[in-house]
Amino acid sequence: MKTIDICTIDRIRTNTDGEGVTTLVVSMGCPLRCAYCINALTWDGSFKNVKKYTADELYEELKIDDLYFVATGGGVVFGGGEPLLNYEFIAEFIDKYRDKGWKFGLETSLSVPRKNIESVMDRIDFFLVDTKDMNKERYELYTKGDYDLFRSNLEYLLEKVGPEKITVRVPVIAGLHKSEEYKENALMLKDMGFTNINVFPYVNPAERKKVSEEAKRNCKDFIEKIKSK
Repeated sequence: MKTIDICTIDRIRTNTDGEGVTTLVVSMGCPLRCAYCINALTWDGSFKNVKKYTADELYEELKIDDLYFVATGGGVVFGGGEPLLNYEFIAEFIDKYRDKGWKFGLETSLSVPRKNIESVMDRIDFFLVDTKDMNKERYELYTKGDYDLFRSNLEYLLEKVGPEKITVRVPVIAGLHKSEEYKENALMLKDMGFTNINVFPYVNPAERKKVSEEAKRNCKDFIEKIKSK
């Protein structure tokens, strides 16, 4: 039986992760190092109370909200970090508890090997894709990730599941988007065929909560590179 390392289970969410009442399962680990990462604790070593779950143990935690899920058409959303690092666990969990009538969502950056997506794609009811930026230079500057991997996976997902099941999130990031580059991002996604496009102002988490020294160094590196351009 597979296991998953979880740092947070956020219950009774509404109008945030798809339809109905949802519970967000935040797993550890991420391949990206976004300058203003809202969940740096999933990769920076600052979170010490990680809990390991089997599928059955996680179900015991989540079933308390079964009535809300079924009554509102909601369910469980796997997030992170990057939940697709745990694709085998997610596939096992959904296969085991699909008959409960819950919806299953996935919040992802798509910055993972293609096989991770293929393994869960047909099991997921809706996808929430964090696009960061659709420009290769800006994307890689901000995330320290591989734009070509993200872009090819985004196109693949759109082709395989269709636009109805995907919401693409377009953040407006201070420093990265100096004028109206975010509009270019939204237009590019529209031209690709996406219809559910969520543009929103992104707030630096350091303005609202304490962040680790590792996250601060990562952010400082980004700011220095921005200034040098």
